[in-house]
Amino acid sequence: MRISTLALAGAFFAVMGGAAYADDVMSNTYGNTITTTDAKGNKAALLFNADGTYTTNATGPDGKPVSIPGHWTINGSNICLTNAAPPGGAVPPASCSPVSKHDVGSSWSVTNDQGATYNVTLTAGR
Repeated sequence: MRISTLALAGAFFAVMGGAAYADDVMSNTYGNTITTTDAKGNKAALLFNADGTYTTNATGPDGKPVSIPGHWTINGSNICLTNAAPPGGAVPPASCSPVSKHDVGSSWSVTNDQGATYNVTLTAGR
């Protein structure tokens, strides 16, 4: 997966909140894994934390594993993800997409605000 596509990779999924996190649409992702696949078959694993941070794990253009930290926010009915700036680079623009509730084990597709469509799966564990 090209690093440039990672900014798009995370902004497109939704989750189901439990009783302890009734108002937190992201609560079902904490401790679990979001896997995304783009139209070219590139995959990324996103690991979300309750403190508004996440990590994207994917394969870089050189074929080696890359791990990119970032921050997420909920903006109305959308989730917006911003990857950390690369060394010596600028912070990339946020990628936003609709967020809705899904159970662990669910799969769906979503299109972000930049027009990229992803197949998404929420699996138990990290």
